[in-house]
Amino acid sequence: MKKSTCLFCLLFTALCVPSYSDGRPVDSERTGASARQQVLLDFTRTLPEKQIQSKAAKVKQTSKGLRISVAPGDNGVVSFRPMEKYWDISQWTFVTLEIENKGDNEFRFDTYIFGEGPKLKWSRKERFNWHIGWVKPREKRIFNCVLFRHTSTVDDYVHYDDFPGMKGIPDGVILLGWDGTDASRIKSIQLKFPPADHHREVLLHSIRGVRPAVPELYEKDPKDFFPFINEYGQYKHGTWPGKITSDEQFKAAIEKEKKDLAANTGSKEWNRFAGYVNGPQLKATGHFRTEKLNGKWWIVDPDGRLFWSAGVNSSGKLTVLTPLEKRKHFFEKLPAKDSAFGDFYNNNRSTYNFGEANLLRKYGRKGKEKYLEICLARLKSWGLNTMGGWSNDSVGEHPESIRIPYTSIINAISPEIGEKFPDVFDSRWKDNVRERVSEKAAMVKNDPFFFGFFINNEITWDHPMGLAVKTLKKGHGCAGKQQYVSLLRKRLGKIAVFNEKTGGDFSSWQQLLNTKVEEKLKMVGLKNLNTEHYKGMCEKYFKVTAEAIREFAPGKMYLGCRWHGSHGNEYNIAAAAKYLDILSFNLYENEIENFDYPGSAKKVDKPFIATEFNFGALDRGKFFTGLGYASDQRNRGEKYRHYVQGAMRNPKCVGTHWFMWGNSTTAGRGNGENANCGLVSATDQVYYELIGFLRETNYSMYDYRVNSQ
Repeated sequence: MKKSTCLFCLLFTALCVPSYSDGRPVDSERTGASARQQVLLDFTRTLPEKQIQSKAAKVKQTSKGLRISVAPGDNGVVSFRPMEKYWDISQWTFVTLEIENKGDNEFRFDTYIFGEGPKLKWSRKERFNWHIGWVKPREKRIFNCVLFRHTSTVDDYVHYDDFPGMKGIPDGVILLGWDGTDASRIKSIQLKFPPADHHREVLLHSIRGVRPAVPELYEKDPKDFFPFINEYGQYKHGTWPGKITSDEQFKAAIEKEKKDLAANTGSKEWNRFAGYVNGPQLKATGHFRTEKLNGKWWIVDPDGRLFWSAGVNSSGKLTVLTPLEKRKHFFEKLPAKDSAFGDFYNNNRSTYNFGEANLLRKYGRKGKEKYLEICLARLKSWGLNTMGGWSNDSVGEHPESIRIPYTSIINAISPEIGEKFPDVFDSRWKDNVRERVSEKAAMVKNDPFFFGFFINNEITWDHPMGLAVKTLKKGHGCAGKQQYVSLLRKRLGKIAVFNEKTGGDFSSWQQLLNTKVEEKLKMVGLKNLNTEHYKGMCEKYFKVTAEAIREFAPGKMYLGCRWHGSHGNEYNIAAAAKYLDILSFNLYENEIENFDYPGSAKKVDKPFIATEFNFGALDRGKFFTGLGYASDQRNRGEKYRHYVQGAMRNPKCVGTHWFMWGNSTTAGRGNGENANCGLVSATDQVYYELIGFLRETNYSMYDYRVNSQ
């Protein structure tokens, strides 16, 4: 545990958070605390002109705030800078805007928070967080901008060491090793007002640092903070709408949901497969397939109707696994092994499944078994027509009248050539793929509601140079290395040529094959050969996997490998396009209307699905938003609508799948994720504000996509 003095008392004293027009304080989740804040910019006072710059926007300082006027069609920009070199907001969770719409039309605003990180090791020191919000006519909105912080700045957070295995720590400090900024070096905040067909009249009241980064209870005495997770798996020290504090509340939640489902029975656009009932009648094959129509790619359902996939991952179950090792002091009232709730430990009691325990509390002894049917009813009501990756794929065992299209994901990466990537030239991998596909195909191949297969997720494709380096590190028994060395020998002839190009010192090709090469060779001299080998590997991967699906589940779609980040490249996408029905990308972005394949792969004319995206908030007892972030539950819904409608306007996009059904565990699962990423909480409480936006977006999605430009 790190020792510290009272940082807040030293830095910021006696600053109180007021209540706003909606009746809640800025820091709505803290309880029993004298909530504090840091005023970065108070626009009701006159500020030096050097702190405010504008472009395509008129600004005027008044006693009520900064008036910003943006004409129709203009892309207005207003930038703010600190008086000194930086703002230090490391001790606050949010940068919070108090922004008011003085006009009669809703407007969008984008907030960019730019940080500079001398502590950080990356070459590009400037980083930013990008938030999108909307303000209704005549509304004053309190908008919380979440900051991602880099793990190199952990010394700024006195409580970090006490919360291992958590990407977000109480009270919402999010620390990531691959992203984030140094919150003590914020150099500017920028507001953008994208072009609109109406005038924007804005009154900006203030920008503040809000919600102390260290919980007040922890600051007073860290020992009193523990345990901080209650018997339901929730944060113990906060209150919020939907928090469960007694089993009786589950009954009330069930009754509330019955009324909600009865009032929202699903889209009138949908046929039995959730395809476009009013759309054109195309060829019916009894399976899902793809077709390009009027310049846009579509999925076609088994009855021959247009289909667009609005889905969610991990649906039909509520798995909230929580590692306990070295963290049992986090939890109060962990059940005895021989109690009614003891069944939710794993075999060695190293993890506990709070999700399934809460299903028992809410739905009774058969709660887990009932849950799939409950979820199917919800999905139709919520406007979701596809069960994405990792969902319960036993849908085919249930009556057709309640089914919706569903997927299955198959993991097959053994043996590996590198981390999370198979040695595709090894016959054992091919056997592994065929065995797993055949097992799953036996369950789903005759079900018209089965949508398609994913094979693997976010595998590490690397790039031609990186794959070659990893391959040379292998021993002579590695099939991939045998293939690579054979190619080198065929193209170069003599080992001396290899040595000349790479700076190596090998006496023969056999010695190269036998040696686990650890020294750094000049692999750039083999650039073309590395690319040739890489292309061959990509071709082999997709050919083997596609042939297994065609053999064991003819007519069913192959949905790809769920690329992420930069792992989808011009080589593997070009190879995949020969064999896949739909390409799949996990796209944690604010918008994907203009998403396209990289490099020369742009010419690939093949549809894609965004198989993962989400937006989370810190207003419901969670400490991590997920990779997509929002101000609150309303903003989660706004950003869902914006993302999905943009995807519908993309002619190559045929679907979006939200990650995921239920929130991650509060304490962090095996990879540290503890996000508000779900449509429901770990206690199966529905986020109704978010669901309202799902219905608004998806009930009319076919009409929207057909008529969008």
